[in-house]
Amino acid sequence: MPVPADKRVAIAVYKLSTCAEYRVVAETFGVSKTTVHRCVYGVCEAICQKLLRKYIHLPNEIEAQQIAQRNFEAHGLPQCYGSIDGSHIPIRAPRDGYRDYVNRKGWTSIVLQAVVDDRLIIRDICVGSPGSAHDAAVFATSNLFRHPEKHPQASMEIEGVQVPLLIAGDPAYPLLPWLMKGYSGNNLTEEHTLFNERLSAIRVRVEHTFGHLKARWRILGKMSDIHHDFMPTVVATCCILHNMCEERRQQLPPTAPLLAPPLQQPQDQHRDDPADGAAVEIRQALVNHLFRPH
Repeated sequence: MPVPADKRVAIAVYKLSTCAEYRVVAETFGVSKTTVHRCVYGVCEAICQKLLRKYIHLPNEIEAQQIAQRNFEAHGLPQCYGSIDGSHIPIRAPRDGYRDYVNRKGWTSIVLQAVVDDRLIIRDICVGSPGSAHDAAVFATSNLFRHPEKHPQASMEIEGVQVPLLIAGDPAYPLLPWLMKGYSGNNLTEEHTLFNERLSAIRVRVEHTFGHLKARWRILGKMSDIHHDFMPTVVATCCILHNMCEERRQQLPPTAPLLAPPLQQPQDQHRDDPADGAAVEIRQALVNHLFRPH
């Protein structure tokens, strides 16, 4: 008899949430390792094909403005509707090109780049780049960078400057009119320090999101026996399931760590790329807004 659909889903979810080996999952459900493999692959492929666009997409203009308003009320920085960062997912790297997958901490991984909102919902993902890639390099290959016209379009005049809806990033990312990062250096002014603090308060939500994601789906925090070619599909599946859980306000597993995965995450160094003139003007307008009496 074929394995019922609900049991196939249960096998796949159990595998994703426990990171148990194929052998252990097979013994738990009374099936063969081959059956577990087929269930995991089949369920993950179906979830990505049927639910990816429904659960992971950039907000429309109205929703983005609502998110930005909540961020403004909480942190005083206007027009920020999301935050972006990368997280390394452990994999068993192939022999061919093995060194490309070795990250700065010395273990093999692929990079998950994600944009999240203030409620820890993942809005955009780019996954699959080898672990040695810098966050800025991953960003340059993503649809988020290649198709800025698909971003929510709504600007606001701030200190005489038209400021579009923004995504907050860390110093590893380039400064763009729609992607803000803080000031770098050791001798920052009071204004620049305050701007960095406000921007970081928004950006930290992406770190919380990665913590929740890996707490629920432990296959993303440990080296698993999933083939490296299929890991991007597994990661995308976990992101979809994460959004389903967050939308329903499902609590985290009580024994799961909130933030730190078992393997220490590598940190990319900041980049001092040539600044976009419009982006510099927008950032300065935000700084002026923070210090203008309200």
